[in-house]
Amino acid sequence: MIDKTDILAIDNSRLRRLATCASISVAAVLIAAKLIAWRMTDSVALLTSLFDSTFDLFASLITAYGVARALRPPDRGHRFGHGKAEPLAALVQAVFIIGSSVLLVYEAASRLYHPRAIAHEGIGYGVMALALALTFALVRFQDHVASKTGSVAIRADRLHYVGDLAVNLAVMAAFALQQLTEMVFFDSLFAFGIALGLMVSAVHILRQALLALTDAELPEREREKIRAVVLCQPGVRGVHDMRTRSDSDRVFIELHVEMDGHMTLRDAHELTEKISAALLAVIPNADILVHQDPVGIEEFRLDAQIEKEGT
Repeated sequence: MIDKTDILAIDNSRLRRLATCASISVAAVLIAAKLIAWRMTDSVALLTSLFDSTFDLFASLITAYGVARALRPPDRGHRFGHGKAEPLAALVQAVFIIGSSVLLVYEAASRLYHPRAIAHEGIGYGVMALALALTFALVRFQDHVASKTGSVAIRADRLHYVGDLAVNLAVMAAFALQQLTEMVFFDSLFAFGIALGLMVSAVHILRQALLALTDAELPEREREKIRAVVLCQPGVRGVHDMRTRSDSDRVFIELHVEMDGHMTLRDAHELTEKISAALLAVIPNADILVHQDPVGIEEFRLDAQIEKEGT
């Protein structure tokens, strides 16, 4: 019989796969449209947008691989599962985008020294309007998937396309300003801005990926919530040495629970099961390990070491 946790996992897996397929499809359509438009307009701002969509396709393919890998069940060689494949995919995306943004800056600088007027602005407007509509729909769907699944790779992919909304608007603004002022340097200036925006987004993605890959603790608010759930269970005398981390859509929780030292092993086991059930009710995607300690026992504690070292 499939329980609630299994149903949630199946639904999350389906949503994440749909999100990756949608992002790949949108990127492919926009690459084709922008390539044609760039050839007709010769706009460097549109060229940066074309590069951006190409990066998005590459990033979405990496995301699809990372999600597919992360969804594989634990095996003999990976008993914690494959969840870190997602932040690893996000890390690769970020590095690639930063490098590509540097190339965009070089192209924009070159065009600034050798400016050329934009041609066939109407084609550019039409393509960018299409890009805005498709990208907005995709971002809304990715936002829904990310909030439901907590996937760091989908969040990273979503961040690309949120940036794309600004990129597409910037290209349209470059077209409009050149038409109004007949000054050709606006094309290059907006290209610089687009490249800078891509770098900022990439740094944010890089930071989020590194937090997951380096086993950073959950935010203190989440840790306090976990502690409160455990302490409210009848029979729990205290909690210490709690360690938490997250990969893609799972949260790992390890903690020492202090109990009555005269409690039988069976009673201690039953209390542990109640603690796990209470935590799963609050964090359905949690992987929980509870170590049972007799209250008042003298032992080495990680909390004391961390407090002593001030880290």
